Amino acid sequence: MRIRHSTKILSNDHAFGFILNTLETRRIETIGREYWQGMDEEIIFNYGFAWLYRPLLNSLYGHNRLVEGFTQYFLLGDIKGEMPPSAFEKIQKAAKIANEAIKEAVEKKYGTDWMEKKASEIIRSLEIDPLLTIPISIPKIASGIAMTEQEFMRTLNKVSKYRESDFGELDPTKITEGKQVFDEFKVLLEEAKRSENKGLTTDVIGISIPALTNVDETRIYDTDLINNLKAKFKEWKSGWKEQHLVTGDEFDQETYMEGHKPFIADKKIAIKTRIFILLDHSSSIAEQEIQYKKATLALCEVLDFLKVQFSVYAFNTEQKQVTVLDDKT
Repeated sequence: MRIRHSTKILSNDHAFGFILNTLETRRIETIGREYWQGMDEEIIFNYGFAWLYRPLLNSLYGHNRLVEGFTQYFLLGDIKGEMPPSAFEKIQKAAKIANEAIKEAVEKKYGTDWMEKKASEIIRSLEIDPLLTIPISIPKIASGIAMTEQEFMRTLNKVSKYRESDFGELDPTKITEGKQVFDEFKVLLEEAKRSENKGLTTDVIGISIPALTNVDETRIYDTDLINNLKAKFKEWKSGWKEQHLVTGDEFDQETYMEGHKPFIADKKIAIKTRIFILLDHSSSIAEQEIQYKKATLALCEVLDFLKVQFSVYAFNTEQKQVTVLDDKT
């Protein structure tokens, strides 16, 4: 969802990027809920862990406390710890601006560029420096220490209550059970089983050589294209190369001729390998079929003219086979 609906992700090391990424998280989350309402329980479950891992505001100082407080209040609906009333008022004001911006962005389908302007407005509301360094959040619980189910349930109760105005009434017990997620996963497994033979398989693909038929080649034999390609390839193989430079030192022809002998260097280029060409003959080329065949035939004529060993194969999706069209090996 983020890749599809967000055009940039800035670094969280500075205040501007941190706040913009926070706004984008909420915007993408809101858009995602329109695609699948079952996402609500997953979001609350994720916020349950996020609440446990957010730092106490008492442990932060200066403007960093304001930025972290805004993130907690805006995303989770409350703050952890205590802070002065004046600072909390700034956070509430900034969160109100952010909520209105998210609502307007979703309704009018604004993107990341528009959200950047709102991020600047929030920074002015918090009265902080946009280049303020943001430290890495320190989790409340140490890594590897398991928390009890009761602790997590209390957290989910708190978060679901805070976000009830956005998500409606949700049952924390059902969220922890994850029944809806498991049901969705079962559906995906069933779809994967039904389509497992339609993807890449290890089945042996047959190769056939088409029989000669009375085909009118005049429609796809483009003489001008073939001659132009021959000229270009011949020029590439044994032609002159002229360079025009905008800047450089003054050219001293006598010194150059004395220092570069022989003055004219002949470099021969040859293709000493075999070339294999695989063509798409499925229905996807139907609209450009004639031009497609003209280009293929012209390329084969040029490679044969240059005495290059090559083979041409074509595949389609109907007969599930590869056809040998030409073999000059």
